[in-house]
Amino acid sequence: MFDLLNNSWVIGTGTGVFSGVIATMITRKLFSKGDEREIAQKIENANREVLYALRPDISEGQTPSYTVLTAIINSTARKYKLEPNQLHSAKAFSEELIKEIMDSSFISAETKKSYCNSLEHLVAHDDKNQVDTEAEQARNEKFVAKVEYRERMIMLFSISIGLFTAFATFLSTLKSNSSGTVISQVFDSLMPTFLIFGGFVFAMNIILVAMKMRHKRLRQEYGVPTQEDRT
Repeated sequence: MFDLLNNSWVIGTGTGVFSGVIATMITRKLFSKGDEREIAQKIENANREVLYALRPDISEGQTPSYTVLTAIINSTARKYKLEPNQLHSAKAFSEELIKEIMDSSFISAETKKSYCNSLEHLVAHDDKNQVDTEAEQARNEKFVAKVEYRERMIMLFSISIGLFTAFATFLSTLKSNSSGTVISQVFDSLMPTFLIFGGFVFAMNIILVAMKMRHKRLRQEYGVPTQEDRT
């Protein structure tokens, strides 16, 4: 048992697979987290900008129509390169404004009531009668496709980094522990190479299955049919 653990190709194989998988997971995690933080920041800034655009009119007793508010949301989403459905809905924006009005201690109760009544039509608006279902479905499909493409590119880059790290670690370990003739070293290096590749592919398949399951949940969340549903 101890002889096996002291074998150079066993050590090289183990450290190569381990370091490769760790490098892949860390790289994917760093890129995914950074991308998610960037999107979250864009969404927050876009929602804030829509509220800033609405506040002056509300303070003067004027409220935009549902059509105008939807246009503001769509325009702001394009500015930040987001999908409109990633921002608050018209109803959510009106609810945010109502809360700000009610939280203010500088407005009289009568004025608060007047402002809130002017926003009531947006809260009670039935979005289902105004949204084009086919257009909404197309936007959702486009958004999901972007997410899937981005994650595939991150995974491809992570696998490349992982493979490079795995083989670099293996070769470094094998070189530091190599002994004997050139033929024996070549023979000893063949089996570890295949073991590293097999172990790494197995680990990547697990990660890819997990990513596919996440994509399936994402499609279900946005109502986008999967390939199985379309056939």
